[in-house]
Amino acid sequence: MSAFARLHPALQHHIVNSLGWRDIRPVQTLSIDAYLNGANLVILAPTAGGKTEAAFFPILSQMLTDSWAGFTVLYVSPIRALLNNQQDRLARYFRLVGRRSACWHGDTPQSEKSAS
Repeated sequence: MSAFARLHPALQHHIVNSLGWRDIRPVQTLSIDAYLNGANLVILAPTAGGKTEAAFFPILSQMLTDSWAGFTVLYVSPIRALLNNQQDRLARYFRLVGRRSACWHGDTPQSEKSAS
């Protein structure tokens, strides 16, 4: 079974139909298989190489498959700029499958922190 086929059907649907992807990248294939097989991962790829999706697609898939509820994933970023850059993409991916995400760091307005 391909790594893509191992993802939750709702996530597969949105990768193809909402994101318009024809395929996933090799680093994503490797990370999906490794994560879903229970491995701990460190994902290395060039800038714009698909690392965020390599990390979050298998997590989102498991979240849907196992019906995780409440606060279930914490992503720690080494710098605010990276977190801010990823937030829009991650928020979209989570919304596509009926979940939500929030960005929280020192520059996050109190109103957003209170809403999270």
